[in-house]
Amino acid sequence: MENQIQQEVRWVKRIRRIGVPVLVLYVLSMIVALLFEKMLLIPLMWSVALFLIFMGHTQYRLLRHFSTHPKSLRWLQVEYVDTWISAILMGTFMTTLLTTESLGFGIGFLFGIWGLTEKYRSRIIARQLKQYDPDIPTYDEVIERMS
Repeated sequence: MENQIQQEVRWVKRIRRIGVPVLVLYVLSMIVALLFEKMLLIPLMWSVALFLIFMGHTQYRLLRHFSTHPKSLRWLQVEYVDTWISAILMGTFMTTLLTTESLGFGIGFLFGIWGLTEKYRSRIIARQLKQYDPDIPTYDEVIERMS
């Protein structure tokens, strides 16, 4: 199990290392899409949504090894589902905004409400995790500890 955790931490560090060049490429492609073809924003936003889902899955896979209580594992799953909902709303918002503006504004309203309540949801999840499993480390603590 320890070897698997270290392997996942190495994978996350590798992703973080190449994050800045990928971010620069992403911003440049967004600018090009805005200047020349706005429909290219749809696959760009869905790629970000898929990346969010992937990183949420990585976070869940890593933290479940440190969970000692079944209810804390359940709250880690709730956090993962929260990531899925955020990613799907973001991709759907951009797709509908560029194809059907009126529906896009409605989904954008939902996306905005979801984004505004993110801190509140993350505080509730963190509080519940600490209630059931007070010794569970955060994702960043696990990454730092395994360095």
